[in-house]
Amino acid sequence: MYAPVLRQYGLQPFRVDHYGKVKKVYTNVGTFALKEITNVQEMAAIQQSYIFCGQQSVPLYLTKQGLPFAAHGRHYYLMPWVFPAERKDTREHVLSFFRDLAHLHQKSLRQLDVSEEEINNYYENKKREWERQRSFLQSYVEKCENAWYMSPFQLQCCTYFHETMQAYSFAETEMEKWHETIKKTKKWRIAWIHGKARLSHYIVLENRHRYFFSWERAGWNSPLFDVIMALRHHMRTFPPIGDEWVEGVEEYEKALSLSEEERFFFFSHLAQPHFLYRYVYEYATNRQHEKSEREYVSELQRRYFTMKNIEHVIMHLVRRKEEEEAKSTPDETLPR
Repeated sequence: MYAPVLRQYGLQPFRVDHYGKVKKVYTNVGTFALKEITNVQEMAAIQQSYIFCGQQSVPLYLTKQGLPFAAHGRHYYLMPWVFPAERKDTREHVLSFFRDLAHLHQKSLRQLDVSEEEINNYYENKKREWERQRSFLQSYVEKCENAWYMSPFQLQCCTYFHETMQAYSFAETEMEKWHETIKKTKKWRIAWIHGKARLSHYIVLENRHRYFFSWERAGWNSPLFDVIMALRHHMRTFPPIGDEWVEGVEEYEKALSLSEEERFFFFSHLAQPHFLYRYVYEYATNRQHEKSEREYVSELQRRYFTMKNIEHVIMHLVRRKEEEEAKSTPDETLPR
């Protein structure tokens, strides 16, 4: 099946192991990773990523015709099959990930002028979106409380309601601060971002070379979205989480410091618990019958823990920022 594709690279395969879209290919000259591309947008994202971030990307092999992609019914690209170094220190691996993510963003960082109309439109749209989510959750909880008997899922939903509303309230407050601050500067920074930055798409080799891979969702956006998506993904675990995630964000800021408006934007978008809202919405409006009540409750609890872990990270970052500002503020108390 893959022989016609690999012949375009001058390779003769004798075994292929399947790992989803990635195929581990054993050939006459070594082991390679062959990955299928779903659409033209992914192809463009990968090609542009190697222009901006080639040195931080797993090397891409060209076909015998000098093309970055091979076509045979579908499109594919070929990379070496790389082996990560043994992880002896999870903390250092997380810090290294955030440092390299910041350096990746720095390479293509641009500052744009934004109009007040664009600012207001984004703010109003986001505000309406969160208000709609809050309103749905509130009406659903009231419906649950008025029922003669609540299902286990509904009971958990009511239990988490107050803390969920607090998360929305915090996000909206930070969003208002962003709105007021950026209206003064009318400046915003974008970069070519990975789009799905996470530890599973970051590798450190035995020779200490460090690479990102899986660039299919790359594109121009605020670099904060990579940081937010990475944190959300890795916060899906039982608390407590390690301090390396807070330290990781601080490492990112050492390499690429955030402006005041970017910090407000970061906190607001990280804090908003839309992932919890979406699951409650699915249960209430489009419940999948193949999923049991226990599975729904378990996933809701997992999303609640995600929200609490994110809260932990934000509160630590806010506290550390306040401590830094207190140290840098001169003591104006007159001596006696």
